[in-house]
This record gives sequence, structure tokens and C-alpha cells, in this order.
Amino acid sequence: MRFIDLVATHAAATPAAAAQRTSDGEEITYGELWERSGAIARHLASEVPASCARTAPVIVYGHKSPLMITGFLACMRAGRPYVPIDCHSVPADRAAGIAAQLPRPTVLATEDFPAAAAATSGTVLSREVLRTLIEAGGSVSANRAIAGEDTCYILFTSGSTGAPKGVEVTAACLDNFLAWDLTLGGIDKTGLVYLDQAPFSFDLSVFEIAGALASGGTLASLTHGTQQSMAGQLAALAASDIDVWVSTPSYADLMLSAPEFSSSLLTGVKLFLFCGETLANTTARRLHERFPGARILNTYGPTESTVAVTEIEITPEMAAAPAPLPVGRPRPGTRLRIVDGDGTALAAGAPGEIVIEGDTVARGYFGRSDLTAHSFSRVTWEDGTTVRAYRTGDEGYLDDEGLLHYHGRLDLQVKLNGFRIELGEIEEQLRRLPGIDAAALTAPMRDGRVNHLVAHIVFNGERLAGESDFRLGLRLKEELKASLPHYMIPKKIVFLDALPMTGNGKVDRRALAETRG
Repeated sequence: MRFIDLVATHAAATPAAAAQRTSDGEEITYGELWERSGAIARHLASEVPASCARTAPVIVYGHKSPLMITGFLACMRAGRPYVPIDCHSVPADRAAGIAAQLPRPTVLATEDFPAAAAATSGTVLSREVLRTLIEAGGSVSANRAIAGEDTCYILFTSGSTGAPKGVEVTAACLDNFLAWDLTLGGIDKTGLVYLDQAPFSFDLSVFEIAGALASGGTLASLTHGTQQSMAGQLAALAASDIDVWVSTPSYADLMLSAPEFSSSLLTGVKLFLFCGETLANTTARRLHERFPGARILNTYGPTESTVAVTEIEITPEMAAAPAPLPVGRPRPGTRLRIVDGDGTALAAGAPGEIVIEGDTVARGYFGRSDLTAHSFSRVTWEDGTTVRAYRTGDEGYLDDEGLLHYHGRLDLQVKLNGFRIELGEIEEQLRRLPGIDAAALTAPMRDGRVNHLVAHIVFNGERLAGESDFRLGLRLKEELKASLPHYMIPKKIVFLDALPMTGNGKVDRRALAETRG
């Protein structure tokens, strides 16, 4: 069944059940979610004819308020793709860059929308206007809703050219992912509480939104303010009654640094779902020790394949073994291949590029047919089924049992704290700053995953009076914050007279690794 139909069913059967609760005390029931989204959908449907709705994306801007979730559902019901932008993790200039790639988008602004982004947008509906629409009421025909190959949402990820690129995920992709999502962990998901920690502009959030709302469960949303202190997070978690934990391994590591983070704090947690980066054996071991009754699932998948496409339960024995943890077997409807640089399939055990084929592979990159043609294709399986395929740029191998083992990126893309980052984008933004002649990024590893980012720059600009390298580095970081989200700001900046080069004239990143200090 379609995601949107499942939400409608819960709204009719259990209208008073909580669909979302935030750590700031906001709450919305399924009945309210359906009624309010219908009213906003009515307005969105009136803006464009049904024949044009599928190509008229809507930006939904804000943070963790119930109005954000309402906006997502309203777009789906109006047949229009939504573009989530989190106001705390996406700076104004980046929001403006996203808006500029869309055709004068309508904006559902649940928080104040940046003026720079509004300049390239269409109608901006403020929080007050949205409340007025909700008070006016109304609904929209069910025939208007997204379905099949209609684009459901567009998530903008880091791009190597200095501009983010939008991944178009269809309604069918979401529905196919959802059917598998609800089976993960082998537990009944009906009415469970899901941790909602990741920003809505990050694809990991789809795991909990789809899982919770499709099963009549509740999103337990940790707001930006709550996440600014360990005490605030622990208090919110203790009050949340979480059943399903969804996060990156890094966030779990952060919480594990607090002795209180255990089954005594989260008494009902049944399942830990991890995606977005490498799950270290040590993390899994500590979770088994602290939460002996919970299951731990490791998954893998890029935004272009609708969140995740593999899964495996990590047992205490696997966590205790010296071998790195696998990321699992493909979900039904997905086939994985490992290929060499020419696209030739490799045998079991041979490392190469991971190619994902199946019914959750996205349509491509919005407005970028060149990038789409480079990474996406269509393949026909032996049974005659035709599906999309995506060359991930990730390195890994399939073992004799069909388990996928992930090694990392083949190019300059990395994952830090679950966020996918193109090092080239940061380098481009650095080179745009006054006084920087050259820039290159490296990403030191620890426990099998990226620990932080280091910028190596050649600076020939003017310094402030008495400005040391340390102070100059702080100033450059502040300037970067105007165009990059916080997770893309380098932790360390190293100043060099020149960047080292290889024999073929490329930056020698291996030599740079020795200059991190």
C-alpha cells in the first residue's frame, strides 16, 4: 500500500494518536495531521493545474516542528514534490543556491525564510499564512496525490562543482522502500515510537518518517535546542519512550560517552537502526553491553537509492570479532553488482565500485541531465524486469555468502557524522574567499570512518594586525559559514607555501596527509 494511504488509514482509525512529539513540547495527532495537510494541499493544488503539479517543487523550510511534517504530507497530497531545507543545518546562501535551481518554487516557511533565497523563489507562505490556511480548512481530491513515477521529494546533496545537486526520489521508490523498512528487525512496528534526530534535509530522516507514520507510530523529535547539550538530550530521551532508535553511528557514539545512556534510560528500546556511515565494532559492542535486549541492524545505501538497500543484524559475536562489520544483504527488489573501472562485473571477494539496481533507485538529479547520464542507467534483469541502476562511486565487495562489505569512497566524497560531503565543494568555497590561492581537503580516519576534515590552503591575502595562523583559521571558518553548513566546516586549517603535486600534475593528497600537524 502507498505511504500516503497508510497515513490516511491511521488518521481515520486512530485520529487522537500522536503522530509527532517534539522535545520542545509540540505535538500533533494523526487527525490533526490529515486535516491540516489537506487544507495546505488545497492551496498548493490551486496554484498549478494537475498536469503541471509534478514538475512544480515546493520548498518546505524550517526545523522539527509538526508544521514541517504537515507540509511534506500536503505536498504529497497536492501532487507536488517537496524539497526539505533545515534552517539550522543549511546556511542562507546554500538555501538560496537550492532555490535558484528550482523553477520559482513556492515556499512553505515554517521559520523565517532567508531574503537571499526568497529572491529566487516564488510565493513564500509564512508560518502565519500557513496557520490561516489551516483555519480556513478544506481538502483536495485523493486523485491529485503523487503516485508511481511522480517525484515525491528532492533532497539536495553535496556537489563537486560547488553547488548542491537534487536527487529526485519517486513515490514508487518511497513505497517500495517502505514495504521493506517495516520488516526490519523482525519486530511488529505498529504504534512504535521512533527517534527523530537527523535534520529533515538529511535522507536518514526518511527512515523514521516513513517507518513511524506508515505504521501508526510516533516521531519523537529532538530539536536543535535540545541537541545543544548532553543533559538536554538525555532528559528528552528519558521522556520519549523510544522503541526504535535511528541514527548514524557517530550520534550513538556521542550518547555512549554518557554513562547514563543505557537500558535504564531507554527502557523500551527494541531496535537500533544505523545508516549513513561505517558502524565500528566497538560501537556495536558497547550497545550490546548497555542494551542487552535490543537488536542492532547495520544498513547501507546512498540518497540515490532511497536511504538504504542492505541490512544485517549485528550479533555480539560479530561485534567481538576482529573483522570489520559487513553492511548486509540487499533488500527484495534490489540487486548489487561490483564492477571495475570499465563496468565489468567482478567475482565474489574482488573489490570494486558498488552498483545498485532496483525499484528504489531514484530518477536522477533534478535539472541535471548531464550528471544523471553519468551515474544512472536502466538495466533489464533475466526475468524481463527493467529497473534503474546507479553507480555509487563507493568501493566494496560481495563475499561468497552475498554479504556486502563497504570500503569507502572511490572519489573525493566522504561521509562525516552521516553527512555525505564532496570535498571538492568545500575546496571551491575556500578558493572563493579573498586571499586564498589554492585549497585541498583531507579527511583523517579513525575506527574505520572519517573523523574530521582538514583544509590545506595557500594564503597570500592580507592578515589583520598581529593575526596568527590560528586566528586567521578561525576567521576563514567564520567566512565559510555563510555558504556551507556546519558539518562541512573543516576542523583544522593548515597553511602552506604551496600544495604538493604528483608527477601528473595533480594535488598529492597522500603528501598532504603528512602536513596535518
